[in-house]
Amino acid sequence: MLNTENKTTSFRPSDRRIVFLTSMIGFVAAYAASQMAHTLPFVRLTFELSEGQMSLMFAGVRAASLLGVFFAIAADRSGRRRPLLAAFVLMAFGSLLTAFVPSLVVFVVSQAAVRISIVAIASITIVLIAEELTPAIRAFGIGLYGLAGSLGVGLGLLLLPIAEASGDAWRVLFAFSTLGLLLLPLLAKFLPESRAFTPAPKIPFRKALGMGLSKHFWPLAGVAFFVAAFSSPAFDFVLERLINDLLWESGAARFLLIVSSGIGASGLLIGGRLADTIGRKPTTIAALAIGLVGGVGFYLLDAGWFLAGSIFLATFGATMLAPSFGAQRSELFPTRVRATASGWITNVAIIGSISGFATGAVLIDRIGLGATVSTLGAGVLISIVLVTRLPETMGMDLVRAPAARKSASPKRPPVG
Repeated sequence: MLNTENKTTSFRPSDRRIVFLTSMIGFVAAYAASQMAHTLPFVRLTFELSEGQMSLMFAGVRAASLLGVFFAIAADRSGRRRPLLAAFVLMAFGSLLTAFVPSLVVFVVSQAAVRISIVAIASITIVLIAEELTPAIRAFGIGLYGLAGSLGVGLGLLLLPIAEASGDAWRVLFAFSTLGLLLLPLLAKFLPESRAFTPAPKIPFRKALGMGLSKHFWPLAGVAFFVAAFSSPAFDFVLERLINDLLWESGAARFLLIVSSGIGASGLLIGGRLADTIGRKPTTIAALAIGLVGGVGFYLLDAGWFLAGSIFLATFGATMLAPSFGAQRSELFPTRVRATASGWITNVAIIGSISGFATGAVLIDRIGLGATVSTLGAGVLISIVLVTRLPETMGMDLVRAPAARKSASPKRPPVG
């Protein structure tokens, strides 16, 4: 349903509140989520793992994170707020366990708990933002949330020298994630429930797909799968390539990544604004193409300036994609299954990540990191084709008037 009433592009007080609160969640969650990739060179040496074995461990952790969909299902049944706060707490305690228990088994289990919570936070938060913000600024608001996450990732890079102090000093970086619990009283008091959510009869997601939603779900899921299969190994092995393959000093590698990816994070704001002005589809297609060029270029080029440019393009494309794709996948599903759909799409993305890392476990030690990432990049081209099959959703209103809710047919989930 198109919004015909509120065309303003300014932020209301309620818009500013939801963006501020969710941005704090995104900042902490992104910091916690990035630590496994940032500390990879140090963790790998601590546990004496090869690159292929580390790729297999990444795949195992992501397999466990499929359980995050249960938080999303709960968000469609009991509201967005409580499952989101529960996932936030799980993230903090998983990070704490990683920091203080030294065995490899506990490292894998605790990081699996963190990944479960990160999946839940990402799925529910984007839905909450989409439902709370006015349509004209929805994608831009999601971009601001993503920008806060980029700052969290950047903080992790700035703190990375701590990991060099001793063999197990990398654990301190995981311990910092638990400081996010200090935000819990503020979130518990001020984080609102979605205006769009109202208690309603449960609709099994499989039944909802049979009502016609599958024509949107499967192309979105395909995009999520192929993008994750490519981007997860491409991003998680950046420091590994610079430090252990190209023999860069960790300080120089960290500086290159901070500067290039920091500038590239402008894609969040540019992508959000473009998605709200020219549409979700053209923004998504452009983002996929730019990210593919940068991601493959980083693993095929060795010169510093080319590496910097590749990191910029890869980050710009990935961050440009986040607000447009995040908004569209929320807008294409009705309220009663919106969080569940988001959770299942995220799960398909996780399966894509697992497939990417499993491919890495098989190919990296045989044909090399660069050739493996280039092979996975072919899937992004398929994603571009799938996007062309989706409808444009710019301007769609997700909060229906009470009268419209009452008149919705019980045989089909309401559109908004």
